[in-house]
Amino acid sequence: MRRDSPRPTGDGRAGSRREAVAKVARYTTGSVVAAGCSEVAFLLLYGAFDATPAVASVVGWLAGAVPNYWLNRSWTWRRRGRPSLRYELVPYVAIVLGTVALATVATTLVHRALEGAGVAGEVRLLGVGGTFLAVYAAVFLLRFYLLDQMFRRAPSAPATVGATSAPEHPVPEPAPARAREPDHEPAETGADGGPRE
Repeated sequence: MRRDSPRPTGDGRAGSRREAVAKVARYTTGSVVAAGCSEVAFLLLYGAFDATPAVASVVGWLAGAVPNYWLNRSWTWRRRGRPSLRYELVPYVAIVLGTVALATVATTLVHRALEGAGVAGEVRLLGVGGTFLAVYAAVFLLRFYLLDQMFRRAPSAPATVGATSAPEHPVPEPAPARAREPDHEPAETGADGGPRE
């Protein structure tokens, strides 16, 4: 007779659902912080320092990628210990390069289109800067899926070896050895000190 696998209880499903919602909320908060850092860096470079859209996109995206990684790793996915080069850092760099390439292409195309139309000043700044932020929003769900897969497959960090702890059940100390009794009782002595017959 085939035994059915146990199904999760109602409390288990509710707990998993709450944890998933909390994870998305933490990811959203971290993404807002990272997007703010990226957008400020992009607007400063593109608007104040007259950098090209490509340069502003690369620097701006990196300005948000660093805090975004640490917030997502330590807060959203509760990862601890040293990050894995193969399973975390390399995949994350690939995700960043792919998204920054998309942002670079999009902002460059919008910049050229507005420049060709004779749009300049604050209007062009808002148009290109809005495009950069729109790319960030467009890859929001894709990044969540990729990061979730990345952190799920990454091995857990080994536990830190601390001081040797006391055993759970202490071994009792051996009882002190008793003095050995003589094999034969001493002979009784008489009044004169000699052996009694």
